[in-house]
Amino acid sequence: MPTAEAAAGNDGGTTDGTTEGRALRQLVVIAELGSGGAESVVVQLATRARARGEGVVVASAGGWREQALADVGVELVSVPLRRAALRDTLTSVRDLRRRLGSAPVDVVHAHNVRAALVARLAAVGRRPRPPLLVSVHGLPARRYRLAARVLGAAADLVVAVSCDVADRLVAGGLPAARVRVVDNAPDHPAELDRDTARTDLGLSRTGPVVLCLARLAPPKRPDLVVRAIAQVPGVRLLVAGDGVLRAEVEGLVRELDLGGRVEVLGDRRDVARLLAAADLVVLSSDSEGLPITVLEAMAAGVPVVASRVGGLIDLDPDAVRLVEPDDVDALGAAVSELLSDPALALAQAVRARELVAQRFSTSAMDRGYRAVVRELVGRPAPPADASSI
Repeated sequence: MPTAEAAAGNDGGTTDGTTEGRALRQLVVIAELGSGGAESVVVQLATRARARGEGVVVASAGGWREQALADVGVELVSVPLRRAALRDTLTSVRDLRRRLGSAPVDVVHAHNVRAALVARLAAVGRRPRPPLLVSVHGLPARRYRLAARVLGAAADLVVAVSCDVADRLVAGGLPAARVRVVDNAPDHPAELDRDTARTDLGLSRTGPVVLCLARLAPPKRPDLVVRAIAQVPGVRLLVAGDGVLRAEVEGLVRELDLGGRVEVLGDRRDVARLLAAADLVVLSSDSEGLPITVLEAMAAGVPVVASRVGGLIDLDPDAVRLVEPDDVDALGAAVSELLSDPALALAQAVRARELVAQRFSTSAMDRGYRAVVRELVGRPAPPADASSI
């Protein structure tokens, strides 16, 4: 599967960020701007685009990351994309159509499939129609075939955040010639003092602390992390995230009598503090694209144990400990081994930091997306045709 820079026919170097002598204008569409990997990518890319003088509008249902965008001059448009309800979807289409009519853009960049469909419908009838770029950050396995059909009708080009996501989309029927791979990159958290971080969080300065940073929703499987920690005596687990599975996770903590060792923190914005306090990060998903939380942990020098799924499979095995998905015993054994062998954990953390610097920098991600945008704005957009949706 070609990378974005290779497909663009260059090395992804500098671009002037202009179209016909003026700054590029883009509309970004994403469900919301709270915690999450796609949201982090939007903020990183928009911040760099604004630094180049490009015009950026971000449409979403809002969230705490909006402030970071507003601070760099990004225009924010409110659309009710958080829920998949038909009424909210139609309202989002209407509002985006109005925004496109009042201020045309050179490219629309949607994140994930529902946002892509809304963006495409909003552009029906526009002459010329702005090309649609869609980033796919990962889906449950059963949804790739439908996603490929929708994207085949809606998207001009698709960015997959890992080769695994790209391969699954192509296997589902999306033409390979319309898929590019651009690796995600972490928004590097500030490095904080471990003792201070633990004191701030009310933790003992000694004793192992494991961190699970994930939405409490399928396919993240936070229940597996809780069950694995139950097998490793003396370990404190912090679960940072929120979602539809929160009550289930809290019930499991009570069922296993782990109330003194497991704390469900809810949605958090202090990722840097949590990482500084942790000895290990664990992610037990059934499926993934290329999770930002894992990359953030790697960048912070915190060893990671994760499921062997999605883009994680392609990582250097010396940088991340991978176990088979849905295997509590393997997960617990890996956690126990790394916590009991500081030299092994340190070697993994060092290699992880090297890998992030070599492959997963924000600048590399930005170059990849700029290469894709150059492809799109450098060719005529196909005519708008609602019948293909």
